[in-house]
Amino acid sequence: MFFLGVDIGSLYTKLVVIDPENEIVHSDLFRTMARNRQKRDEIINNIHSKYKIGYTCSTGYGRKLLKSADVIKTELYCASAGVTQIARIDKTIIDIGGEDIKLLTSNSNGKVIDFYMNSKCAAGTGAFITEVAERAELDVLEMSKLAANSKSDKELNSFCTVFAKTEIMKWIFDETSIEDLAKGIYISIANRIQKIPANSSLPVFLIGGVAFYHPYLKNIIEDRFNVKVTIPKNPQLINAFGAACIAQKHFN
Repeated sequence: MFFLGVDIGSLYTKLVVIDPENEIVHSDLFRTMARNRQKRDEIINNIHSKYKIGYTCSTGYGRKLLKSADVIKTELYCASAGVTQIARIDKTIIDIGGEDIKLLTSNSNGKVIDFYMNSKCAAGTGAFITEVAERAELDVLEMSKLAANSKSDKELNSFCTVFAKTEIMKWIFDETSIEDLAKGIYISIANRIQKIPANSSLPVFLIGGVAFYHPYLKNIIEDRFNVKVTIPKNPQLINAFGAACIAQKHFN
């Protein structure tokens, strides 16, 4: 028997299939668009043809759109379930998605103890990085390598995406290097996260698409929080993986 987790995010949809031992046997990722609903259904139907799916759990921004789901859970619970399967310890989880930031405390059993969300503003999210990087003419896939070569501590002070794009233009006019531009954007995100109340005494796990595409952000957060930060393997799939684990739990 296998179990399916579907994370329908604001930008991307992630699917994970696990076996009875919670090992991932299949994963998929594609853009979340209205016209992609047919593609999503085709992929899920293909999964059902290959695997005997016992239960399906959906999560994410569009979790209620999956009518075939047996269980529906928020990203908070799925993030906790996914990371707990990897590390059965008390921990802080930072989930940076396309349009929001979630910070939660989870115990060794996966219970969510406390959480905070930055859902009213896109500052510090994947969308923020993409827009500001585009204005700075930076390749988002190269930003981590660029930032790693910067010695600057210059901060992008504007949290608002609109103002940040204007500030970036001033940096460009001042002939700021692309390495310093990249690092400045990451420092801005770390500063945004630092303003969210958190238990900094616990190990920190960084998950989400931003963690996957911008691994150097881990270094910046470690400096700001003075704590070790772990990015799990395939951090962009953790919520879908957690959803699959929850599906298995409900089935049993």
